[in-house]
Amino acid sequence: MEEEYFPNPIQLKIVDKHFPYSCKRKEEQTLRKAATNVTDKYMAYSSYYSGSGFPMVDLLKLVAFHFSLELQEDKQREDMTPFIDKIEQLNAELEQYVQAF
Repeated sequence: MEEEYFPNPIQLKIVDKHFPYSCKRKEEQTLRKAATNVTDKYMAYSSYYSGSGFPMVDLLKLVAFHFSLELQEDKQREDMTPFIDKIEQLNAELEQYVQAF
């Protein structure tokens, strides 16, 4: 069965603006949480740098950087290649050892 989309785009509020966004019904909660996360992080940076005179666009760049950094860290945690390589190496060494006897 095909997934059901909202008949009209939902309105996502990000910082101080609403954006129309077409999505499936089951995606709505995740999308709204993501929009809230961006707004919350923007507000945190805005508060932290309140006396700096940073324009909104620079604060949004910091928000983008923050989430990009989180994504990179998540990817590194999920990268099992070094562990797999080490296990294969140990397995090969163990096979050589067992074959010697």
